[in-house]
Amino acid sequence: MENQLIPPPDLAPPGVKHLPLAMRIELWRNLVDSCEALLLAGLRSRIGPEGDLQLAYRDRYARQMLEHERAQIQFLANLSQRESRDGD
Repeated sequence: MENQLIPPPDLAPPGVKHLPLAMRIELWRNLVDSCEALLLAGLRSRIGPEGDLQLAYRDRYARQMLEHERAQIQFLANLSQRESRDGD
């Protein structure tokens, strides 16, 4: 196993394919809830106990959406540039 990047199948984490759909959905919902709890805890630690958590959440979301929008614009600009180069 030395120098292996991918572990052998016997060490792989268990899958969920054997679980009923309702249980898989429940697991996903629990994961999303846990991630949100971690995010809120991180925000709370930054703003302190007296800070406005809802405002911090909205600000973080707005920044995230701006970054996403910039990335999309950059992606489309690159794609357009490549297409115009290939079309000449």
